[in-house]
Amino acid sequence: ITDDPAVSDHSAVSVSLNFYNPSEFEDIPPGYWAEEFINKIYENGITSGCSQDPLMYCPDYTVTRAQMAVFLERGINGSDYSPPGATGVFDDCPVSHWAADWVELFYNDGITIGCSTNPLMYCPDNLVTRAQMAVFLLRSMYGNGYTPPSAVGIFDDVPVTHWASDWIEQLYDEGITGGCSTNPPLYCPDEIVNRAQMAVFIVRAFDL
Repeated sequence: ITDDPAVSDHSAVSVSLNFYNPSEFEDIPPGYWAEEFINKIYENGITSGCSQDPLMYCPDYTVTRAQMAVFLERGINGSDYSPPGATGVFDDCPVSHWAADWVELFYNDGITIGCSTNPLMYCPDNLVTRAQMAVFLLRSMYGNGYTPPSAVGIFDDVPVTHWASDWIEQLYDEGITGGCSTNPPLYCPDEIVNRAQMAVFIVRAFDL
């Protein structure tokens, strides 16, 4: 089972879950490859969509670092959780930023160290790659002290020398990703994560 709609067997996603509800979102047609995953994170309060009237999810939109902080912290803490107020930790994420509370919680939880240390910056509008997502997901699941086992070379495009190879292979071993291709086995580490893929990652990572 993969998390990428471009893969030939992505239709297997729909039979991997034991729930089904007609899509809540106007832009998620019945039978859409990630429909059940998207509905699941909506039902669990992890997303409210990208539009309220009409209700839309925008599955092909890319995921920014700010959005990712919200997604993952809600996965960790539940939909009713409200983070503490931001204090202005990051130079590029002032307390007035819409996601500042979540971004600083993400930092205080040790899941991110930001995108720059001097000055301390988070780069909230930067897009998240699949390699980065592997690290963020596993830290969200197991805490900031987690270290994955050493990679052995599962994916043709992620050699053991790749900076995130240990994290990517552990994400595969956990059953959270099947990669972006099965023949040959590829992970596509530099591709940007979209909102549909994010839904799959979250459901699997937090066992929703």
